[in-house]
Amino acid sequence: MARWIGPRTEYDYIDNILAAADEWKHRCLLADGSVFTDESLWTSANVGELEQMVLNIESPLTTEQWGLQGWTQLKEALKDARPELVRLTAETFWFMALYPDTKEKPPSWKRDRFNELWTMAVPPGDLSDSRHHLIYDDKVLRGVANVNYRAWWVYFPFTYLLKMVRLLKAEPQRVNLLQEPPWEFIRWLVSNVDYRREMRPMRLAVLYLLFPDYVERVETSGQKRLIIDGIGNSIEKNTSTDTANEDEVVYQIRKRLEGDGRTTELDFFHPPLTDLWVHWKTGESGERNENESVQPLNVILYGPPGTGKTYETAGRCVGICDGAAPTDAEQMRVRYRELVTDGRIEFVTFHQSYGYEEFVEGLRPETGSDAGIRLKATDGVLKRIAARAREASEGEPYVLVIDEINRANVSKVLGELITLLEEDKRQGADNEVAVTLPHSKDRFTLPPNLHLLGTMNTADRSIALLDTALRRRFHFEELVPDPDLLEEAAEATGVSLPAVLATMNERLEWLLDRDHLIGHAWFMTARTREDVDEVMRHKIIPLLAEYFYEDWAKVCAVLGGGDDFVRGEPLKRPPGLEDGGYEEEERRRWTVLKVFAADAYERLIGGQTAADAE
Repeated sequence: MARWIGPRTEYDYIDNILAAADEWKHRCLLADGSVFTDESLWTSANVGELEQMVLNIESPLTTEQWGLQGWTQLKEALKDARPELVRLTAETFWFMALYPDTKEKPPSWKRDRFNELWTMAVPPGDLSDSRHHLIYDDKVLRGVANVNYRAWWVYFPFTYLLKMVRLLKAEPQRVNLLQEPPWEFIRWLVSNVDYRREMRPMRLAVLYLLFPDYVERVETSGQKRLIIDGIGNSIEKNTSTDTANEDEVVYQIRKRLEGDGRTTELDFFHPPLTDLWVHWKTGESGERNENESVQPLNVILYGPPGTGKTYETAGRCVGICDGAAPTDAEQMRVRYRELVTDGRIEFVTFHQSYGYEEFVEGLRPETGSDAGIRLKATDGVLKRIAARAREASEGEPYVLVIDEINRANVSKVLGELITLLEEDKRQGADNEVAVTLPHSKDRFTLPPNLHLLGTMNTADRSIALLDTALRRRFHFEELVPDPDLLEEAAEATGVSLPAVLATMNERLEWLLDRDHLIGHAWFMTARTREDVDEVMRHKIIPLLAEYFYEDWAKVCAVLGGGDDFVRGEPLKRPPGLEDGGYEEEERRRWTVLKVFAADAYERLIGGQTAADAE
């Protein structure tokens, strides 16, 4: 059963947690009651009111804003709230507290936060004697998984839970949906409740706590795919999986393994199953961190210019090497530089003339003792970092970053080594493959702790044009423009940057495709209107001109269709060309304006020209 997370001598508290979650399911989801009192708290009206109150809290869109301000703002909003709403908030917090373990916050911390909310109600509600243990028993608050606390008690998980409950209350088939097995409920959840990366931990918590015999504590689709590929049989591997049915396939794998081993005491985060699908990084204590992000060994981050591929790469590298990256950007950059200095991370940029000799090994001239010149086999960047990774203690991860991987002839650069990239062909794997290098004659294979992390600008080359062999050996992750990340810059500059970016990209996708969009990173550092104008004038407009091969009419269309940013002045036809076939063709001299009108960005969003406004 998925509820088994380890030996009972170590995890004797799991039954207490799951029993508490079952109380919530029956009292609050199937009914409209309360966990701690006999009143009706979890009604559709109350949940909707609380959800709206949280949505109205100021500046909730980033983890940092919510983590620093959200708790204070939440309590401020509750001062004038009905006592039933205050108690509902406390019970929502309590349910969220069941899932994260106590590595960062002990049960007493969770209990204090709950009491802090509960006692704000006037008059305060009396806890039912029969349910005191649900908050005062430490076993109930021990948690089942290690989560990032900074990302847990925040806006998105909180609102995801409330929205799910509100929509479920309105569902006529609510009782049937909450029956086991949960596959119909999962399909309903995927179809009806908004889902984004920040909501992923809460979605998993809900599914595991409500259906602990069916749903594993496996957070990402990537992890589930690794389980299916690593442990599944031919039927399970070939089953079409998406977010709605991947849990069912993993469950089928569990039931088969339980039958083969004649035991239900199996967990994908404990041996022997871990050895079948993932290499875990261990610390000096030898303890496994079961919430470390499971990283495929070969990953390519791809997307249009300005989607944060470079920043994401640095964070990924630190996360791979250390198990997790600091949430503070500056701390992350410092740690990245330290890992580069230590030789754990290598960085290389591919270009048109980059070749096998620079990447793997090549012949370099060397002066001999007799003043003659001879050619010596010299290691390339891949061979050097592979040697360091092979010698590393306890298999600590190493990362080779390949920037602009699509700008070189990848097949030519990798040569015979493209076969070695596959995870089951790595050193020590069942299908280990070694090749003899052409210059040094060394036998070479890739160690299992070496990660390859590439970046790819889709404006230069579409992913569809990549070599099929390369695509099959890499895990591709798309980074798309995210207008929501510009809220802070919008507030500082007074320009509706999220709307500006979204509008331009919608027009670009219509005129071109999703590979030629504008990323959010261009505007992230803007703090004044002048900063926005500089980015638009010197970055965005030249990029648009490049996208459209100097077709300035289309550039204008993306910018709103008017002359708020660029202006074309008609050119006079040279004399003597009146009969040269140019009668219908108008030529213009295009210039980027030195000063943009005060309302230029509003007209860009609305598609209104200056002439229209007059």
